[in-house]
Amino acid sequence: MTAAAYETFLSIGDIVFRIASDDRRLASAADGPLSPFFADHGAPDVEILARWTDRPTESGGRVLFDAGGSWRLIESGNGFQFTFRSNRDNSMPYKTARFNPTFTSGDVQLSRQHFEHRSSEAVYPLEYPLDELLMIHLLSQGRGVEIHGCGLLDASGRAYLFAGQSGAGKSTIARLWIDQPGVRLLSDERVVLRTDRDRVTVHGTPWHGEAGLAAPLAGELAALFFLHHAPAHSVVATSPARAAAQLLACSFLPFHTAGPIDRTVTAVERVTRDAPCYDLWFAPDQSIVRALAGHMK
Repeated sequence: MTAAAYETFLSIGDIVFRIASDDRRLASAADGPLSPFFADHGAPDVEILARWTDRPTESGGRVLFDAGGSWRLIESGNGFQFTFRSNRDNSMPYKTARFNPTFTSGDVQLSRQHFEHRSSEAVYPLEYPLDELLMIHLLSQGRGVEIHGCGLLDASGRAYLFAGQSGAGKSTIARLWIDQPGVRLLSDERVVLRTDRDRVTVHGTPWHGEAGLAAPLAGELAALFFLHHAPAHSVVATSPARAAAQLLACSFLPFHTAGPIDRTVTAVERVTRDAPCYDLWFAPDQSIVRALAGHMK
């Protein structure tokens, strides 16, 4: 393990991150939706050293992705670097994050000047979108895939996924289920699917949607529904090939090289092969719960 005076552990999608630093502010649990995902200890899958610097430096190398100036992914030496810039000062990065080729070890450098106005006792080194970008690339190593979807657990702990792009009705579905007996919501926006185990598992994430629902819970995938707005409810079984195409369109793909993308496609195919898949046309009212009863056993 990286030697440091302070450490904290974050678990998302059953992947444990150890954040270590010589400054307590950089190794403290974050507030808000992230808070339930932190723990006092763990067996880390990912080691991250966080530290202050007067000037985070951007490595030379091949630019793999540029998100319009807010962040970039660079292939640098034997690894990768994310760089982040703000609208306030675009001349230099306010944060850089270097990782090894498997994204299991990293070094995050934060600009003292950029963060000096933060009054909080904690500064989260993996502040969004870095935590999610790291998750996407970790999953692409053969662990699974992150999905635009609402996930819930029934009273028996079985997981159901309602997948769809923005505006498809994920938060609406979540709100309609939230008061049902025995039901626990994993997320109303983004879930992690782990495909590197005997059964596909669905995990909640802190990256919630309009309903603000997020929980560090998980369950084995029992069924997958693709959301479509309609004036009346209809549930129609769909083929694995069509389901795979729809799920891929709802997936978060890695931003570099063919290998990780191929592994992500393989994960999507595994999900749609192992679980029953349906197209769900629905109207936003409570009767959808009764309409789905026969497909959620």
